[in-house]
Amino acid sequence: MIDQRPLAGIKVIDLTHALAGPLATFHLGLMGAEVIKIETPGKGDEFRDYRATVFSQANAGKRSVTLDLKQAQGRDILHRLIAGADVAIENFRPGVAAGLGLDWATLQDINPQLIYCSISGYGQSGDLAERPAMEWSVQAMAGMTDLYLAEEAEPHTLGLSVLDPFAGYMAYAAILAALLQRQKTQRGQRLDVAMFDAAFVLNAACVVDAMAGAVPVPLTKRANVARFMAKDRRLFISFVWPKWFRALCDVLEAPELLADPRFVDNRAMQANGEALLEEIERRLARKTAAEWAKALALRGVPASPVCSLAEAAAWPQVRDRGLLSTIRLGNGDDTAPLEVVGAGVVFEHNPPRAPGPVPTLGEATTQTLLDLGYQVDEIDELRRNGVI
Repeated sequence: MIDQRPLAGIKVIDLTHALAGPLATFHLGLMGAEVIKIETPGKGDEFRDYRATVFSQANAGKRSVTLDLKQAQGRDILHRLIAGADVAIENFRPGVAAGLGLDWATLQDINPQLIYCSISGYGQSGDLAERPAMEWSVQAMAGMTDLYLAEEAEPHTLGLSVLDPFAGYMAYAAILAALLQRQKTQRGQRLDVAMFDAAFVLNAACVVDAMAGAVPVPLTKRANVARFMAKDRRLFISFVWPKWFRALCDVLEAPELLADPRFVDNRAMQANGEALLEEIERRLARKTAAEWAKALALRGVPASPVCSLAEAAAWPQVRDRGLLSTIRLGNGDDTAPLEVVGAGVVFEHNPPRAPGPVPTLGEATTQTLLDLGYQVDEIDELRRNGVI
């Protein structure tokens, strides 16, 4: 059967490691692209051992080819792969790709229609470009940490790991746009994606507030948007609009709160936040969070028990939406399947497909070289020399 997914027939050379880059190419694969993951012989992506389940999430369905890119023969093989590819994506430190002869200028000469995407901490230009980077250092530099971690927070509290996956998704989106653009121009494109830039995009609403001289909203504790304690656990409730507060008071059978001058509007609620918390929690103690959430939802009030990830994954909604797929490990061990998150979008027809198995290191190397025209004895010699 012909694959009619959006990216069927597109070939991607994945030179990335860790998280952001592999997640970008994982999503390209779900949309039908063939993804060839280039890894170091005998070692591979460090996440294979460091975070095996995360590696599986980000690399299922890819083909693993081992190449020593420090050797001329390894680079020659890569160049031959690039000649027949549509997309190449890398997340080396700025300057490393050029040192290996894998920079945009070199690869564009080999394939003028290539979409070449680089992912880095601070981008390929600017005074921060060569600074070492990881999720948390970039969050700190970009003003993101200050948005949601108070100064008095315990120093070892890092917050949410969101920049790696978001930068990866920005790269994915940019590659899709560049492929569409190539249909019009017949030319390749150079894409420069930075986690630092991603932090600004992710927090655009707060950035614009700050630039306008306003205090970004996330810095303010909001008395009417909180996690209140019910009988058994915490319950998130938002009643920022008067109609939601009226509905909440009705569900709580507490009309007296509507008449209380301490809670007459948002400003009054903010000034009397502790009293409001006490009044609401005293009434919530009568029932479980799930019971209250159901009752509030019927009245149009956003409310939900605060769930763990495991609890969230057990919601029927997850299955209804097709969010999780069961995959196999590349060693053929069907006794230990793993559930991974898929594309997260619903297509009416020809939808993203569940990923294939997690590749073992280098499992596609021999076949890939045969497809490039290498002979068996040549491949054996390359292996003896540590090129593959």
